[in-house]
Amino acid sequence: MKTPINAQTLKHHFAYHWWAYLLAIIAGTFLVNLLFTVTTPRVPENKRVDFYVYGYVDDTALNTYMEQIRVKEMPDMEVMSSVAFYPDSSYGPMTLMTHMAAQEGDLYELPREDFLSYASSEAFLPLEDDAELMAIFTDAGLDLRRGWRTLPDSDVTHLYGIPADLLPGLSKYCYSDNGYLAVLAAGGNTDNTLKFLHLLCRDMLTAPEAEATEAPSPAP
Repeated sequence: MKTPINAQTLKHHFAYHWWAYLLAIIAGTFLVNLLFTVTTPRVPENKRVDFYVYGYVDDTALNTYMEQIRVKEMPDMEVMSSVAFYPDSSYGPMTLMTHMAAQEGDLYELPREDFLSYASSEAFLPLEDDAELMAIFTDAGLDLRRGWRTLPDSDVTHLYGIPADLLPGLSKYCYSDNGYLAVLAAGGNTDNTLKFLHLLCRDMLTAPEAEATEAPSPAP
């Protein structure tokens, strides 16, 4: 004789078998996430440039600028965008270290102390042999000596960063305390990152309009 299906039998059933339904929900959620992860289109490393800013960013303005560069001057790129994370004392250093260890991002803007630390570990690409980049600053009469670093226990010296204060236009989009621009040595798209850096430096040599000179405010 079949057990009748009613409120009492359903209550009894769920009282003893709730865990099976919970496992089914968890398994289903995992499978959906896995399917989404596997099937989501991924942009190849050589088709994207990511600008990581350890500081304060006007995301809309910076991403709009980068998209304009992509459309007008770097059409081979599929994605050019910025990523911001804030240098709070609790999670900031850990977040930065995680991104660097995972070799994420292509171009970085970092506060001075963080720049010096990672430059000493050769995390950044030497820039002094990039004639086009050097010409931008030489022609403008700007000195890059603050971006040169001597490696610890060595006499080897390289230009690892561009002082951000030499690019006053950059303050319209982002700000890092006494910041430096640097190219991640392990980035997967070095040639295009350098091209973007050339264009960024070219465009940011001029100060922004008076009404836009304030750097983006920290998030509340």
